[in-house]
Amino acid sequence: MMENSNPTSTWKPGNDAATASGNADADAGAGVVQRGVDSAGSALHSTIDKVADPARNTVDRVATAAHETVDKLASNATHVADRFSEQTRWVSEAPSRALGSSRSWVQDKPLEAVGAALALGFILGRLTAR
Repeated sequence: MMENSNPTSTWKPGNDAATASGNADADAGAGVVQRGVDSAGSALHSTIDKVADPARNTVDRVATAAHETVDKLASNATHVADRFSEQTRWVSEAPSRALGSSRSWVQDKPLEAVGAALALGFILGRLTAR
């Protein structure tokens, strides 16, 4: 066996030339990996931006169309409510219009009104007598 001729020299891990070369290679490798990660991250961000921009445009178009649809629905609902109100008023005024029309007919033709009342009474009496 060979003994170490220099008693003050002891071997320590990381002190030899191979280890120093390995550390430099590891540092270089770490730099390559870091650059690769940075490059991949940049590419992913770019891809996300490319996908997100059309999506934003689509969302904006959909939102605009939805707002326009809501505006049209509100306008139509207002129109329907106005027509409903008008029809309700017309129906609620119908009895007073019929009464006014009947009153003027009785005043203009009293004998016909008495004859019509007798005929109507006779018909109603026959219908309810059964």
